[in-house]
Amino acid sequence: MRRIPDPPQVIVQKLTTAFNKHDLDAVSLLIAANCVVAAHGGETEQVGAPAICAQYHAAFEERPKLRIGVMGRMVQGNIVVQHESLSRGLGVGERRIAVYTVNGEKVTRVEFIR
Repeated sequence: MRRIPDPPQVIVQKLTTAFNKHDLDAVSLLIAANCVVAAHGGETEQVGAPAICAQYHAAFEERPKLRIGVMGRMVQGNIVVQHESLSRGLGVGERRIAVYTVNGEKVTRVEFIR
């Protein structure tokens, strides 16, 4: 029997949960090998799962309380738009919009509107 793939919002929630647990193994399973992280309408920040995981690893080491709070989420097709609060353990976090593109069961692109 063929398994039904998780919908995009479930993939993004799994990625958010893995990020909040600082679980790089789980993160690496959820992002595509050629995933791109970029500022919306701007320059590319990271390309590829190894670069993204290395950046996350450094951020987790520097900020052990780093977490993403989800303030809202919308889904249209394979696009998930998430209103996030990035907390560094110092109270109110940086608010941003994250636009995730999901193909298959992998995140292939993330754009941040800050």
